Amino acid sequence: MIQRSICLLALFTALSTSPALGFDQSNAGRVKELVDTGMRYYWTGGDVKKAESEVFKGITLHGKYDVVEAAFAEASKLAPERMDFRYAIASTQILQKKLDEAALTYQGILEKNPDAFEAQAWLEAIAHIKQDKDSAELAHTALAGMDMDRADAYRKRFLAAEKIMANTLNFDVRTITGKVVILTLGYALRDGGIMQQPLLDRLDVTLKAALANPEAMILVSGGVPKSGVTEGDLMMKWLVEKGIDRGRIIIEDKSRDTIGNVLNAATLLTRHQADTVLLITSSSHMRRAQTLLEEALAQKDLRTVVTPLNALDADNAAEAAKVTEAERMTIYRDLMRVSGIWAYPGLQQ
Repeated sequence: MIQRSICLLALFTALSTSPALGFDQSNAGRVKELVDTGMRYYWTGGDVKKAESEVFKGITLHGKYDVVEAAFAEASKLAPERMDFRYAIASTQILQKKLDEAALTYQGILEKNPDAFEAQAWLEAIAHIKQDKDSAELAHTALAGMDMDRADAYRKRFLAAEKIMANTLNFDVRTITGKVVILTLGYALRDGGIMQQPLLDRLDVTLKAALANPEAMILVSGGVPKSGVTEGDLMMKWLVEKGIDRGRIIIEDKSRDTIGNVLNAATLLTRHQADTVLLITSSSHMRRAQTLLEEALAQKDLRTVVTPLNALDADNAAEAAKVTEAERMTIYRDLMRVSGIWAYPGLQQ
């Protein structure tokens, strides 16, 4: 672990101290290979030893995100004017829970470009993840100095996230007045296109909510296909088999992750507007899902109230209520993405 960190730190130090020369066109092919490798390993992983021998030739790596970080670090060394590569490095460090290293990367971006609002916003977010109030306030002051209105918008986002993390989890199915859309988020299928228990648990709760709210439309969201079927398609079929009218069900089966779930759902909700969205997912997933959905709805200027309804996936409610630093990191990481700050600029939101 120490050796790996030394290797990656050495590589990043080299790119940080390289002269800020213009891009050498003779490196274009190598940069493309590195970016393609980084994004391929980000999405699907691969043979790390093969990447070591064929792409990097000498750097010892452990895991797919090491490959991603090393790929963008070398690309940044070859094209030091490309700040998008440095943002990609920081995003990968965050994925690996290396918050201090990510903060240094964002600080390096600010040294090159003191007006880099997104880098400064991320420094404030990292302080919130670590629950360091003093650092968060200092970072916010610097952010407000760049753009007061945008800084205020991020402060409101962060406050909303903290409020959701402090909320009591709801497990009670009830009838809701007004126009209701039940939104149930998918869960990755097993090989062979088989639903796993967390998804079945979410569907059990969905069925109860649908029976308690017979006029509500039901939006099922999940699009990663396995064996020719998607989460959304299987969720619809399960509900129909349990007696729910097919005409009540809207399928969203294009999303690949929670970010896609909420963005695509918000788009659909501009057409199927509701007073309340009854959001159903696992208790370990709810705080992130609700934070992101509320942000996505706000961006669409929808005044829809989000009411969470949890499928318990912990030993008990008290255990489910605990918020770890890893969960905090994931919530803030994805909130930043939904807010418009891409994780891999131009490649992946």
